[in-house]
Amino acid sequence: MSQESIYQHFHLDEKQFIDRVLDWIDRAENNYSVVTTYFLNPREVKILESLANKRELQIFSTQEIAKTELTKIILAPEFYNLNLEDFDLALLEISYANKFHQLKHSQILGSFLGQTGVRRSELGDIILNDERAQIFVSKHLLEIFQKNIAKIGSVPVQFVEKPFAELIQTESSSIIKTVLVSSLRIDKIIASTFEISRNLAVNMLQSRKVKLNYLEIEKKDFPVGQGDLISVRGLGRIKILRFLGETKKGKQKVECEITKNHKKK
Repeated sequence: MSQESIYQHFHLDEKQFIDRVLDWIDRAENNYSVVTTYFLNPREVKILESLANKRELQIFSTQEIAKTELTKIILAPEFYNLNLEDFDLALLEISYANKFHQLKHSQILGSFLGQTGVRRSELGDIILNDERAQIFVSKHLLEIFQKNIAKIGSVPVQFVEKPFAELIQTESSSIIKTVLVSSLRIDKIIASTFEISRNLAVNMLQSRKVKLNYLEIEKKDFPVGQGDLISVRGLGRIKILRFLGETKKGKQKVECEITKNHKKK
């Protein structure tokens, strides 16, 4: 299959990533290299797996280590035996005075990016509870983080590498809900799910605050499908689980998993 015919199965904005994946596959399959990716979101993992399907190589995932949203993948020749060190993965515990402060996701991410200059793709999930904070990172960057980040916001911090078995376990804050919509347009799904006006939903789309499967969407009438993930900055996320048919009045019944953002006081 030619690369041009491959592109037509994906979104136009995914072309650059597809080229990168094809290069990884070529290096693993034809040059017998072991390729470790940066952190990939679920959409990118799905693309990689579809392109690597039926190729003569092995695929290993950090999902076998920890169930996280962002994932590192190893592409390797068929004779390769997995070495966990090859994932280039580390779990950092952020030590701070948690009796007096509470770190936020945005503060941690901003400090790691702003104070070190590393790319977002070198940072994995940030896991928080009321007392602890952890972050997955590319292990080869540990020294950079240790040397450059002394504070997150105004809070002094230190980092301790933890075994993956000590990953913080958090309770899901999502709920399952069935919403009624007149059509499966993204603006109407957002409005109904978060109980906001359709005008506000449209405004959020036009303000580039909405992502569908990790890609920015501006078109208010963009159709959603089963399995799609909608992220709305400041509000939360919607996972489309199932379409349940129409009501007698012609409304579409959509089962969603909703995770709302909670503002901390």
